[in-house]
Amino acid sequence: MNMVRDVLKEFSFDEYIETNSDLAAHFSGRDRDEIFNHFKEFGIIERRGIHLSDYVNIEGVLCSDKGDFFITGWADRRIFQTIDITVQVGYVKYRFAEAEPCWYDRVDVNTVLGDHDQPSGFCVLLRVDDAEAFLIHSALSVSINGVALFQQNIARWLSTERFLHDALGACAILSDRPIGETLGSAKRLHRQFLPIWQRVIGGMKFARLLSVDTERKVRTSIVITIYRKADMLLVQLSELAEFLERAAVELVIVLNDVDNAATLAEEVMAFCQIHPIAISLYQCSGNSGFSAGNNFGASVARGNVLVFMNPDVFPPLDNAEGSLAFLLSDPGDGLHGAMLYYGDGLLMHSGMYVVQDLVSHASTGVGHALRVEHFGKGLTLDIDADKKAVSQAVNAIPQQICIPSAALWKIRKKQFAKMGGLSTDYIYAYYEDAAFGLEALKAGVAVTIDTSARWIHMEGVGKSMPPHVRSFMWLNRAHFSETYADTPHVVDTLMDHSLL
Repeated sequence: MNMVRDVLKEFSFDEYIETNSDLAAHFSGRDRDEIFNHFKEFGIIERRGIHLSDYVNIEGVLCSDKGDFFITGWADRRIFQTIDITVQVGYVKYRFAEAEPCWYDRVDVNTVLGDHDQPSGFCVLLRVDDAEAFLIHSALSVSINGVALFQQNIARWLSTERFLHDALGACAILSDRPIGETLGSAKRLHRQFLPIWQRVIGGMKFARLLSVDTERKVRTSIVITIYRKADMLLVQLSELAEFLERAAVELVIVLNDVDNAATLAEEVMAFCQIHPIAISLYQCSGNSGFSAGNNFGASVARGNVLVFMNPDVFPPLDNAEGSLAFLLSDPGDGLHGAMLYYGDGLLMHSGMYVVQDLVSHASTGVGHALRVEHFGKGLTLDIDADKKAVSQAVNAIPQQICIPSAALWKIRKKQFAKMGGLSTDYIYAYYEDAAFGLEALKAGVAVTIDTSARWIHMEGVGKSMPPHVRSFMWLNRAHFSETYADTPHVVDTLMDHSLL
């Protein structure tokens, strides 16, 4: 095969001028060096002569009435090394010159473009600086590097909470991929989503729907935060009724985005006519998430001791004395967790620990992601196991790494406030209890798993995992991993294998 070693490269000056009408008058009769300098300085960047719409496309745009934009699409990155996005709302343009898209592989696009070396799909989250001053308009257009790719004459503007929900759902294209491939994108998107999430919970309001027996002197406040489905609440109350009638305990129920809350309040009121218990119901104007919901419940609680309980936790049918005693005993300055079991009696939880995994991908390199594990999950010490055997097993757990689950734990109200409550940096739910446990260990707070407190946890019963949920779990894991990467209470995978 003959190889051409010396290739003559010649710039087409006349064609450059003729095909760019805005340059024809300006450069008419000019020196060719000036024309070539213009090409080098501007023409290359502007990609003059290329039909750019053939190499970049916007497939979807979500926009909120506070100036948040979530954009998805694809681009040939050999032509678009940088992404400069301009959003025009009515007569006002917002230029996002330093947009940070998250890129991912699109086999369908790469096959057409011919570029199999770089990911071509992207999503990007943009926010205007002053959300309160942002003005919506019917006309909306989006341009990338000066190319108008998306236009609406009747734009639909989502409320912030709805925008967050839909944008998170759109992120599932990333969250469903291996964590080694998307960890960097997750960290970036969490930082970008967090101000929107804080705006959502900052606008939440709580209204008291019901308050019964508020004069009762209580030592313990049981805080239960319920999201959307409250169909197990009356069953849970029935299981606890005999104990609650005679104990110095109140229930604080926080309803997050629960339908028919008024009907539920009527049902609870009827229940209280049969079972005289101290209970208050509060309805949130939306979904404040696990942390903010429980933090609010703690703020209105009257007891000196807070017990945080999931709405799907029940005492065992037999020998429940030790379990119920857990609700009354004082944890002192510590954080106490309970033993949790599956519905069939197998062990679910006798303390958690956090593992740092090595994750990698050919395109993104090597990183670290944290994982939350449970001691002895699903193993032989079931709910009827000998107390001595259970105590020996739990006592063998290294205390410097053991943290409880917020499905059922207790702490003094003053200590909870001193630690700042549950972090609201975790979007909606997941990883906030592990973060609180690590903060407790870092602060020297004694963490104890009470082996006499055995409870049934119907975790995941009837629970779906829609796209937006998978996405905020992914984002929260990335934030958790970044926050606690260097915490000494996190173990490596070698120790993880020995603990399992």
